[in-house]
Amino acid sequence: MTDTIDIQKKRSEKMAAVAVAMVAAFSLAFIGLIVVLEDAANRSVNGRTYVAEATSAEPFYVLLIGSDSRKETALYTGKKTEHAQVDQHSDVMTLMRVDPETYTVTLVSVPRDTVLKGSSTKINNALLDNNPEEVVEAVESLTGVDIPYYMMATFTSFQVFIDAIGGVTVDVPKDVKVPDSMTAEDVKLSAGKSQHLDGSEALVLARARKEYVVDQDALRQANVRNLEVAILQKALSVSDEEGVNDLLADLAENVVTNLDISEVGYLVADFITNRDLVTIYSCTGPWRGGENMDGLWVVEEDPETWAELMAVVDAGGSPVGIVEEPKHL
Repeated sequence: MTDTIDIQKKRSEKMAAVAVAMVAAFSLAFIGLIVVLEDAANRSVNGRTYVAEATSAEPFYVLLIGSDSRKETALYTGKKTEHAQVDQHSDVMTLMRVDPETYTVTLVSVPRDTVLKGSSTKINNALLDNNPEEVVEAVESLTGVDIPYYMMATFTSFQVFIDAIGGVTVDVPKDVKVPDSMTAEDVKLSAGKSQHLDGSEALVLARARKEYVVDQDALRQANVRNLEVAILQKALSVSDEEGVNDLLADLAENVVTNLDISEVGYLVADFITNRDLVTIYSCTGPWRGGENMDGLWVVEEDPETWAELMAVVDAGGSPVGIVEEPKHL
């Protein structure tokens, strides 16, 4: 009897120790969502994992932020006149909606070149003060939804995380050559379907922009969302205890977030238990733009289209097609 009690106590202690995690695009990037509590999958009612009182079944938003800072990378020169050498920008912003009732995750790209009405600067400048909360406020103003959570990654932390989870499989739409952030040496990718990428290769795909003839940043955002979807799918495929613990530890080490992981553990355990029911939508916000008087490429705020898009997203519907996606040439 004592042995049984000890085993149960140890199991309870393990359950209490397993953390929550949310995965994303990057930027993005970032990414996305995976929260697991060990053995919670065994707590089911009518085939569905019971969601404990510590969590809410209401949909919620998380902003996935990717910083373009070169600091602590091999690309850092320290020259104040060079882009992103001193300041950082939120060059990847993916708004993620999670619906625990329908097992739906929706990813919406927020174009970094967007200029809010009444502002003279791009929305990605919101990270200049190194405060992700200011990025959240800017995206709330643009989208009209409350965003209680954020997750932010850098070049290096994204790369390390992808390597830690064993890479991801994603389509590469075009040949790419971009310097590696850790070595400054060129990393080359060849176009092809379902390619397995390591961290360095995934970051190269997430950063690639100048390779495209037109709609450069819009196409980059599409690649970032594809990476975020791949991360989510990889996370949802985790099934053994060791893999779950490793994933959680890797995520915790490589993102900055305001999530209280103790509050949503049972919820995402439910996602994993019901992974066959999970739906992932991916789309972009209004992205068409042009040069302003200073010769900078900008995307003027489009309140009407954003309102139409977010009405569908907020209702849990499919937003695909509301905004035309950019086409690879």
